[in-house]
Amino acid sequence: MTEMLERSGSEAVKGSRAAWGSRWAAALAVLAFLAGCASAGSPKKPDKITQELLNSPKEVLFEKGKALFDKKKFDQGRKYLNFVFETYPNEKEGRQALLLVADSYFRQGGTTGYTEARFRYRDYLNRYPGAPQRDYARYQFALCYDKEHEKADRDQTSTREALQQYRVLLQEFPNSTYVTVALERIRRLTDALADHEFGVGYFYIRKGAPAAALGRFTAIEQRYPEYAAKDKLFYYEAEALRRLGRGEEASRYYSRVIEEFPASEYARMAKGKASKIRPAASASVDTRAKSE
Repeated sequence: MTEMLERSGSEAVKGSRAAWGSRWAAALAVLAFLAGCASAGSPKKPDKITQELLNSPKEVLFEKGKALFDKKKFDQGRKYLNFVFETYPNEKEGRQALLLVADSYFRQGGTTGYTEARFRYRDYLNRYPGAPQRDYARYQFALCYDKEHEKADRDQTSTREALQQYRVLLQEFPNSTYVTVALERIRRLTDALADHEFGVGYFYIRKGAPAAALGRFTAIEQRYPEYAAKDKLFYYEAEALRRLGRGEEASRYYSRVIEEFPASEYARMAKGKASKIRPAASASVDTRAKSE
């Protein structure tokens, strides 16, 4: 019995030493990065910050990093916060430190800042599925993509990624305080995608390819029913139909612009075009594009 107790105690000590060894290894890895590599055969004395990191409690280091963050001294603050996260990743201070590092890059802004912030927010989401600030991290993750979305005539990859992450936020946290702003951003980004598609259709109609243009315009009408620029869309759908010789269908779209958007500049233009169309008695309404 005594032998079993001694063996159990020995194993517990070994486990404790292993846990401490793992934590110490992580700390040394961070310190190696902070202090730099010592020259061969002549090791350098640890600098002031390195000694402070080694000899201060995690709570003190976290608060110092946070204070530097609040003063927008992000590079200095990250030295303390990264050390706390890498050394105590499963403790409250470690989790919060990772989030502050992500926030510091987000506050810096720019392509590099948003990219670095996105990596940290994603790390936080992957590591801490039950964290209390997970909805905030998800919102910020989406916002990083949102900040990088391009104009309507450019690539829309970041726009689509932002939309996806906002929708994940709504699904995971339907009662979050970020839901209202996420819904508004979804609406605006969806319009941005529709604008991108419209730009392609407008290019086709200017190049004398009304069938290809109509295909884009009708796809927008079906795919983005809440599109904010429907007056413009309906007008150019009518234009494409008119140029294809489908006068009665064009007349119906001109009429929709006039009736649904009477104050729009496109309503004024539609009145002039609609009055010149003589609808054929045999024409039928068909908004499907014909292939060229």
